[in-house]
Amino acid sequence: MMTMVCFRSAGAGYCLPVEATRAVRPADGIRSLPGAASDIVGILPGQPPLTVISALGGGGSHVLVVETGETTFGLLVDAVTGLRRISAADIRPAPTGQGRAFISGTVDSDGELMLVADPVALAARL
Repeated sequence: MMTMVCFRSAGAGYCLPVEATRAVRPADGIRSLPGAASDIVGILPGQPPLTVISALGGGGSHVLVVETGETTFGLLVDAVTGLRRISAADIRPAPTGQGRAFISGTVDSDGELMLVADPVALAARL
């Protein structure tokens, strides 16, 4: 069993391994970043400032702080819905058709299809 942080973005349910998440912050105060890549929303002031990406579409009112290896970044989401314990055996293969794959699998959680996001692939979008 693994613990996942579950969240919603653009009308869909997602989850990330709890080990890759550090905090949830309000999205208020995001500043634009001149010349930013298309997935970069901006930076969130702090020590150090946090680059925020919007890889899941739409806006969002929360920033999920994600850390993988030496990279820490923010992921713009609509809402963080909680923690869930999920068996690795219940995670099905990733859907086909991803242009830049960052979904590593799917899981049916309480009758809802959840997309399992890959924190390393998300970090590669920076």
